[in-house]
Amino acid sequence: MTLDIHLTSDWQPERIARYGRQITASMQQMVARFPKDIEIKSLMREILAGERQLWLILDGEEYVSFVLTEIKHNQATDHRTIMVTVLAGEDGLDSTPLIEKIEQYGRDKGCHECSVLGRLGWKRALAKQGYGAELAMFRKGLT
Repeated sequence: MTLDIHLTSDWQPERIARYGRQITASMQQMVARFPKDIEIKSLMREILAGERQLWLILDGEEYVSFVLTEIKHNQATDHRTIMVTVLAGEDGLDSTPLIEKIEQYGRDKGCHECSVLGRLGWKRALAKQGYGAELAMFRKGLT
């Protein structure tokens, strides 16, 4: 298996549409897992508006998974962070070395850091790429 990651911002709609069913299925899996946090319509609206970047992880031309990133800019400090906010599909842990391309994209966009929002299970794989956990989100329902 030879995985590669592709930013789709400059792709023609027909090229992205080739993977439409797989992307939708991966999004549906994410919604099923995090129904209070993710909605497909919102994700698609943010991608189309350029607020998030859609990256496809492919094995040759075969779909494996997708990643969403967004660039956060703190106006007060001018600090920019590219955030990996979603990874959905197969072979997630095997794809962590591909984060180098996202980091380079962030550098090209003037970002000072890259951060990943993900499950604690990502800790070991991301550590191999030089990432350390600084914060964790804890939740408690209030109903």
